[in-house]
Amino acid sequence: MKLNRANLFIMLSIFFMCPASAVQPKINWYTEDYPPFNYMHEGQIEGISIKVLRAMYKQLDWTFDEEDILLMPWARVYKTLEDSPNACVFSITYTEERARQFNFIGPMIHNTVSLIGHKESDYSDVDLKNIPGLKVGVVKNDIGHQLLVKEGFHEYQFVYLKTGYELVRMLKLKRVDLIAYGDVIARFQFSRAHIDPNNYKIIAPLYQSFLGMACNKAVDDEVIKTLNQTLVEVLKEYPSLATWHEEGVQ
Repeated sequence: MKLNRANLFIMLSIFFMCPASAVQPKINWYTEDYPPFNYMHEGQIEGISIKVLRAMYKQLDWTFDEEDILLMPWARVYKTLEDSPNACVFSITYTEERARQFNFIGPMIHNTVSLIGHKESDYSDVDLKNIPGLKVGVVKNDIGHQLLVKEGFHEYQFVYLKTGYELVRMLKLKRVDLIAYGDVIARFQFSRAHIDPNNYKIIAPLYQSFLGMACNKAVDDEVIKTLNQTLVEVLKEYPSLATWHEEGVQ
């Protein structure tokens, strides 16, 4: 068909009026057991973060494939994020060090990482890293572990566990003196383990930041920009996220 100027003008007008859709990249998503944000329930990954991610894909008109999401222990998740060029993770706490290593998508929700212990514990005004025999439960390469290493805690003080659920169980059994973990997530883990969270308290806050998503540096910057812009829009549908941090361990 021969195009005259009028037809060409109409076709170009239609083309520029239609919003451009970002081409869906190949991303492999990884996560851990971190309720209420991401966790396994009856064989399916559920939680606040996965709902947000699904909504982001829907808004971008991307196909969301559950097969592209793998739940693993955090140490493996973190190692995969470091090594795999197509890897992205949720949820992860933002730090300046991590921001230099990965491309962040967020903020999604406020997060406070704390040292948590028994209510009767008295560690006030004490240099915890120099207490002989003190044992702190951590998930390897979790933000709590990384913060304590940075503060000078000794390797022999750490008891490595795979999940937050194991942390609260070990704390109840007094196999560890303290745990380093997000206080909101700890409260949910206490509940899952049928442990009364009112018997525990924050010994010392370690870090205030936010939870978000992060990708390997090899993921294209335009993809990160698109995901960040979409997250801002999607979070308008989840105003309750702004108050989650108020429900942590007291």
